Amino acid sequence: MGIRDMLKDKQLILSDKDIVYDMLKDSKFGLIGLTFALSECTNPRLRSILLDQFNRCVADHHALTDLAMKKDWYPSDAAPLDQIRIDIVDSEMALH
Repeated sequence: MGIRDMLKDKQLILSDKDIVYDMLKDSKFGLIGLTFALSECTNPRLRSILLDQFNRCVADHHALTDLAMKKDWYPSDAAPLDQIRIDIVDSEMALH
């Protein structure tokens, strides 16, 4: 469920954490798309433009991740199963 879908339902309130998580998800998809574009690109000038955009996206993604970790929204040192448990608890709390 994206932000637009959540905003349609006026009962759901987006927290700053929800917005950052959604931005991180979109950032990952953007990086994946740029990676594919870079790997297929044969024009040197276009490749340079895409590489600059990719590097900016990586920097932005790192800044978002740093923010999430600073706010304790993203426990980077948690084991994968612990992170899944945290996500389940967060999603259950969002429904109430």
